[in-house]
Amino acid sequence: MGPYEYALAGVLGVWLLLSAAAQLGPVWDRVGAWQRRYDLLGLVPRYHFFAPVPGTHDYHLLVRTVLPGGEHGPWREVTPVFERRWWNVLWNPDRRHHKQLFDLATTLAKDDLTCSEPATPQSTGYLLLLRYAAERARTSAGDEAGKEGARVQFVIAQTAGERASHSPEAVFLSRPHRIGR
Repeated sequence: MGPYEYALAGVLGVWLLLSAAAQLGPVWDRVGAWQRRYDLLGLVPRYHFFAPVPGTHDYHLLVRTVLPGGEHGPWREVTPVFERRWWNVLWNPDRRHHKQLFDLATTLAKDDLTCSEPATPQSTGYLLLLRYAAERARTSAGDEAGKEGARVQFVIAQTAGERASHSPEAVFLSRPHRIGR
């Protein structure tokens, strides 16, 4: 190898080390100031494959019917359940459903736990979950949901993922709504 090959190998080696350091949070905090000052072309990549705080809980959507006399039916879980297959490592279109529920749940739970804000029932996330909950209530409640004046209510519950020692916690409770036909 000649001097040019050694120089090229040195430049590529330094670039590799800087790229690796950029992926490590605590190390990159020190090196990051250098990059902002000297990396004018943005040659050192910084990828964000993982969230800063990993998800440690799951959300579950439950619905119940409220009969005209005020009697509440039992809560039924209507969270979509998908069987995992070996190819889901590469291709998992059902992941979107879980992500949608997670995003809607975190937004509603963060903003208004008891649905007391007047704008909450008019928000897009609330209306999406209400539509899904009403459809599930119609198909799973049978005669209860078909009664005149029946209403539907949904709750978003949070569980501690795989840790079964923690009981579910309600993080959002909707208002009762008439079930449309």
